Parts: sequence; structure tokens; C-alpha cells
Amino acid sequence: MELHQLQYVVEIAKHNHFTRAAEEICVSQSTLSQQVTKLEEELGVKLFDRTTRTVRPTPAGEEFIFYAKRILSDIERAKNRMQEYAGLAKGKIKIGAINSMGNLASIIGNFQKDHPGLNIMIVEEGSYKLLEMLQTFQIDIAIITPPLEMNLQNFTEIYELIDDELVLVTPKNHPFAERDKIDLAEAAQEKFIFPSRMHSAYNLALQACRDANFEPDIVCESSSLYARFDLVSKDMGVSLVSSKGVKSSDNDKVSTIRLTKSIKKPTVLALLKHTYHPPAVIAFRDYILNSVSFQ
Repeated sequence: MELHQLQYVVEIAKHNHFTRAAEEICVSQSTLSQQVTKLEEELGVKLFDRTTRTVRPTPAGEEFIFYAKRILSDIERAKNRMQEYAGLAKGKIKIGAINSMGNLASIIGNFQKDHPGLNIMIVEEGSYKLLEMLQTFQIDIAIITPPLEMNLQNFTEIYELIDDELVLVTPKNHPFAERDKIDLAEAAQEKFIFPSRMHSAYNLALQACRDANFEPDIVCESSSLYARFDLVSKDMGVSLVSSKGVKSSDNDKVSTIRLTKSIKKPTVLALLKHTYHPPAVIAFRDYILNSVSFQ
């Protein structure tokens, strides 16, 4: 078993396609296929089910991919550990963040000015995907809204960044638009535009509606905060979003109404517990916690 074979398997699983995986890692499709076949013969198990259109991991393949990711991550972490002998002059940080963190880019920019040798990668995903990536060592830091149904304290160190709340966003011409506050139950007959289900904000908004004794009529889901504002402005429905998300959107075609019963939407920084974190990661954690941009 060779290191590049592990990389090939992980890349194929990522794309579910040999050709796209080969293009991503700059090898020929025949080389990729031969190396996977060689690995399967060595292991004595089939790692992928192949069809003319797609490639899917077998149950054995799923487990092998899990270990392959951990091995590749450990190697990367070993490289980063050696780079620490140069202090923060070199190194890599992989940051996962929900897409409502509008000021994250400026914070990262300021941090990198102090540490120009660091390579910083940003991944924008929903909270559930980011937690999965954190647990499989694909990212070092996750900036998320904690899912209601998960106890993150069991496996992560949690640092609160933003104590926010949900607000109702409506078109400018909506009957609610001139209101300062509203009981969410009054919106029971409205059509709703929700975050996509990969975001913990989906369940947060859903639970808010159920607590107001109605099941929302969800006509659209979108992972993009700005797309939801745009859909609201076009009279497609109303939406529940974070108040700071409204401020960052700068959309003057919608109105914002606070809820009489406040619904908290915290944003936290999460690191894996019982895991070694390089100095660059700790430095970024401390920087973001002390950043005035989050106050």
C-alpha cells in the first residue's frame, strides 16, 4: 500500500467519478484505475462499485476511506508540526465557516498581515458538513451555528463568537413591513424561504415555527443567505435569518421585523477535544476571539 493510492481513493470518493478525480490530481484515468485495482487486489476487497456513469464506495470502501483520510491528515499534521520549529513563519490553517460570516474575510486578512508566511484555506459549508469535516481532520477550525440536537461539548471545545437572534425578513411592500415587532404566530399563513437542510439554521427556524404552533409552508430552500434575501425581495415569501446576516446583506429591498419572543442564533468557534492543535491554529483562535469585529 502506497501513500498516493490513499490519495487516489479519497479523491475518487470526493468526486464519485474517475475522470474528474484524475483531472483534479493531474494523473491519467488509466493510471488512477490501475492503482485502485492494484490496491483492491492487495486488500482483497472491492472498494468501489463502478457503473458507466458514476462510482460509489462499497461498505468496505467507506470504512477504508475513513482511515485513509485520517492517515493523510496525520501526515499533513506531522508536516505542520515540523514547520513549527520556524514559529508562525510557516504553516497551514484550514478554516470551515458558515456562509453568514460576512466579516470573516477581513479578519483573516488582518491576521495574515501579521503572519504572511501562513497559508490559510477557507471552506464554506453548512454546520453539519463542517462538523463532519472537523471530526475527520479535513479542517482545523469550524465556525458554526450549533445544531439543536447535538451536544458539541462531548467532542469539541466551544468558544462563543456571536450572540445573535433570528428576525423575520419580508418584502418592502408586505403588510408586516412597517412593524417593529411581530409574534411569529402571525406569520403562520405565509410562504417561507428556508436555509438548506445542511445548515443547522434550518432546524432552528423550523423549531421556532413549531414553538409558535404552526408548520411552515416552505416553498424554497437555499444555502445562500444572499439568495434568500433576493427571493424575499421578489415576493416569493418571507424568511427567518440572523439579525447580523441582515446587516451584512445591505439589501434595501427587504424589511426586517424583530420577533416578540427572541430566538437565539449563536455562532461559535469549535476545535476538536483531545487533539493536538498547531500554534498557528491556536494563534488564529486567540486572534478571532479578541477581534473587535465580533463585538
